[in-house]
Amino acid sequence: MSDANAPSNPSAEAEAALAALDAAGEMAMLRAEDGRVQFVNHAFLSAFGGKRSDWIGRWFAVAPAAPVEKGARRFESLMRTRSGNRWVEWDERPVESGGSISIGRDVTDQRDAVEERRQAEDARTRFFASVTHELRTPLAGVKGVADLLATTPLQADQREYVRAVADSAVHGLQLIDEILDLSRLEAGHFDFRPEPARPADIARHAVELLAPKAAEKGLAIASVVHDSAPEEVLADIGRVRQILFNLLGNAVKFTQSGGCWVELSGDIDSEDRARLIITVRDTGPGIDPADQAKIFDHFERGSGPAQLAESGAGLGLSTVKKLVEAMNGEIGLQSMPGDGASFWAALPLPVRKGARIDRPLAGEQVTIASPASVIRNALSAQVLALGGEARTLSNPDRLSAARGTTLLLDAKWADRAKGSGAKRALILAEAAEKDRIRDNPPEGADGWLVLPVRRQSLERFIGRDLPGRAGDANRLEGEGWPLAGLRILVAEDDPVNGLIAERTLLRLGAQPERAQNGREALDRLRMGGLDVALLDLRMPEMDGPAVAKALRGEGNNLPLVALTANTSDADRRACLEAGMNAFLTKPVDPETLTGTLLSLSKAQNRFRVVSG
Repeated sequence: MSDANAPSNPSAEAEAALAALDAAGEMAMLRAEDGRVQFVNHAFLSAFGGKRSDWIGRWFAVAPAAPVEKGARRFESLMRTRSGNRWVEWDERPVESGGSISIGRDVTDQRDAVEERRQAEDARTRFFASVTHELRTPLAGVKGVADLLATTPLQADQREYVRAVADSAVHGLQLIDEILDLSRLEAGHFDFRPEPARPADIARHAVELLAPKAAEKGLAIASVVHDSAPEEVLADIGRVRQILFNLLGNAVKFTQSGGCWVELSGDIDSEDRARLIITVRDTGPGIDPADQAKIFDHFERGSGPAQLAESGAGLGLSTVKKLVEAMNGEIGLQSMPGDGASFWAALPLPVRKGARIDRPLAGEQVTIASPASVIRNALSAQVLALGGEARTLSNPDRLSAARGTTLLLDAKWADRAKGSGAKRALILAEAAEKDRIRDNPPEGADGWLVLPVRRQSLERFIGRDLPGRAGDANRLEGEGWPLAGLRILVAEDDPVNGLIAERTLLRLGAQPERAQNGREALDRLRMGGLDVALLDLRMPEMDGPAVAKALRGEGNNLPLVALTANTSDADRRACLEAGMNAFLTKPVDPETLTGTLLSLSKAQNRFRVVSG
């Protein structure tokens, strides 16, 4: 009679397990607790050679010794096999009887394929960087010459031709940037440079930059900073600006009447991260639901009449989506045909200074009177966010409702200011109307604000006693010569871009000098007597970074500004690591150039040589 509780034959079970391992297609090895090999399968022998008896009892390590607390681990090792050096991925696990079992598979081909893809992506990125640099240089020249020509006396039709040339060059430059950014993002070579940033300033800059284009189309444009928006965050300013400018630029492009506006707000996501919410709204034709699903894809522009009527490669929104996702954010839209569109981007960004808690307009009553709903709604929302009370009027015949309040009155109705009964009347004027209002102020008006109105202007000119006229709260006049007396070296081998830089600096009051190559620039810099130098990134004999390194090595702290047709992060790093103080992309905007040069050429930053 057999014993029902007798154990099954352990030897038979072990032999069956070893047979299964021997038939497996992947390499297998059993080792005792002391590391000696107890078993290797057929696939192992095929890879490493020899007979099974040659391996039994040997010490054979496929990776560094396991930690004291042994457990499952996975690793890759470069091993010498019968086929040469091969990468093997090992999955090592402890067994109940002691020791371990290691299963290995050859991953050399997969690694080679990954490396080939990486090298191909690197080559593509270098190719795009080289080609776009060569394309940007002449396009920057075209844009610069057109801008210079626009400052000369021209007939009306000639001025239109010049503007068309400049717009075409700008369009080409934007398309190049979109292609290059998309290439970097897809290759995973996109670096972010976080720094303290004020979202309200970024929004204001984008709105004011696009205001002339909006005015040409008769559109209103505005920005609103809600009371939940953080005052300061840590972000890559250039990339946040790029996201906003793309979204707002599209809104201006595809809107034919009404206007568009930016709203900034903040919230906390499900992972308890603070987020900056950027929303761009417009009164355009809207987007068909069928197009919304693919609007963020490459080369998609929508199928509506407004989208088809505008030029563009359809790369902007695709790039924006990839930028937002690279920042661990989200992007989306809401739209219905005929009812405008609303694009939003939620960016998780470290907050340096939270939403403001003060309410500078608390207790103030403000009336906004304008035929433009975008202006009425945006200014009303901004007044509310600053703690004031706001009402809006779309009919000038009802201005009596503004009695006793601060009246923000559209310039189209400026002649109604006197009879409004408002305690203060400020005219809302386009930039082109400002001089006319200043020279012939409407009766009853206490001053003017230039559209789009800044948040700071509302704080400054509402609820305070004004000494005389409010004046233009939004703009510095910029009269005179902002760079008067500055001696600036322009090191640029391209004759067209060199001419543009010289003439632009002359118009700003500076005293420019030219150097045709890097060696000539270094010799001139060593002579001294300069306040700042603009160095082209790529020049004959010595490039810009080489000149900067040589100068810094001699203890010369003259402010140096890199000028380049390329926008790559690698070029930016090379310039800054060489000791340059700033990095500007051609074609350089005169306002940006002025601000950079003024900040670098302050008295404490002017030329000095550190004596040894």
